[in-house]
Amino acid sequence: MTAILLAAGVGKRMGSGAGPKCLARIGGKSLLCRTLESLRAVGVEEVVLVTGFQADTVAREARAHAGRMRLTVLENPRYKEGAILSLWTAREFLNRNALVMDADVLCPQAAFERLAGSLHRNCLLVDGSVRETGEEQMVFGRERRVLHIAKKAPEEIRRRMELFGESLGFLRLDSGAAALLARLLDRKVQAGLVTIEHEQVYPDLFEQAEVGFERVDGLAWTEIDTPEDLARAERVVYRRWSGPKCLNRVISGWFLPVVLRLPLTPNQWTFLSLLLGAASLPFIAQGSRSGELWGALLFQLYYLVDNWDGEVARAKGLSTRWGGWFDVIVDAVVQTLLPLAIASGIAQAPGRRWVLLLGGLAALGVALDFWVTLRAKARGFGPAVPGDSIRGGSSVGGSPVIQWLKANATHENFSWVVVLALVLQRQLPLLALMTVGCYLYGFRFLQKERSRFK
Repeated sequence: MTAILLAAGVGKRMGSGAGPKCLARIGGKSLLCRTLESLRAVGVEEVVLVTGFQADTVAREARAHAGRMRLTVLENPRYKEGAILSLWTAREFLNRNALVMDADVLCPQAAFERLAGSLHRNCLLVDGSVRETGEEQMVFGRERRVLHIAKKAPEEIRRRMELFGESLGFLRLDSGAAALLARLLDRKVQAGLVTIEHEQVYPDLFEQAEVGFERVDGLAWTEIDTPEDLARAERVVYRRWSGPKCLNRVISGWFLPVVLRLPLTPNQWTFLSLLLGAASLPFIAQGSRSGELWGALLFQLYYLVDNWDGEVARAKGLSTRWGGWFDVIVDAVVQTLLPLAIASGIAQAPGRRWVLLLGGLAALGVALDFWVTLRAKARGFGPAVPGDSIRGGSSVGGSPVIQWLKANATHENFSWVVVLALVLQRQLPLLALMTVGCYLYGFRFLQKERSRFK
């Protein structure tokens, strides 16, 4: 997959003296850096960056953060004209599977996951919760097929088509649709239509190629056009991603400086977490006091080490789509076997063999939860996708105490529940809680996200 990033514009509404919008810093990182990190994380192998305004400065930032992705920098010398010329500058790369993206959008990695994981071969990201003001590129169509995109669409379009929502400026195309877009762009430019937006070519594309959409309602994102947008991005949007960390992430962070110096890859850390998690299970199944304590220690270490793979991947630019899947699969294996191990330990006591049935029910429920989670991840959403737990769950509003409670009432702290149950010898209540909880969680998730499984 090749990502074409359009970063040539002046950004007149940002005011005199403002630099390129893609270099605006939010949470200590430039917008361009955040975009490149997310592209790496979803498996993009090549980036084509179209520059214009302050081209050298933008190119330097991109080279500093491209990591292992192949980076090609193209310059659009006519960047003060229409944005169509920026995309037209990259037309030779529109002969393969491609992502066409504006570089002035701040959004969480979950949005990139949703686009890359879409079942649609051609797809737009759309936010259906946005209130239209006339500045947004609004998307219209019928029966989940995109047919039109425009600012201030005419009434005739609104009568004939359904309004899906606002485009984020991210379009995914297969090689055939990308080649068609290249021909359409060339036709417009050769006709002298060089002052229009590239989105004004899209309706012709939608007419000839079937394009679907993925919803991002509930995700915190914004386009940076004005100083007010930038301030909102820092104070509101980014804050929704960066609230207090849960206890396990805090403890993992204590050791991160040492971890980053070790010559282990993210997938090797994931494999180490698998070994620790798997090693904890036989101890838990023993039913002895020493087994319970050793099992508790190893299970807690499994959770802490499980955080390091993602931290190392982000810090060293080694994020891959396979690594994200490997991480979830490891969790699925260890946590599906956990209730069976707990039940085996309880069943060592006389008259407790019936608990094995309860353990089997819990294991089945956990397996079903992970099956649903993996299906959701394939579609680019769900708790396995960073920034997208359950819709609406990304907000960290409220007092500091409320924020802390929200951050810690999460599955990422589940290991402490297991540890306490083992140390206090309360395995049976834990097993009952897991049996009921896993089915309730699966039902709640499917109810809240059923529209996104369609």
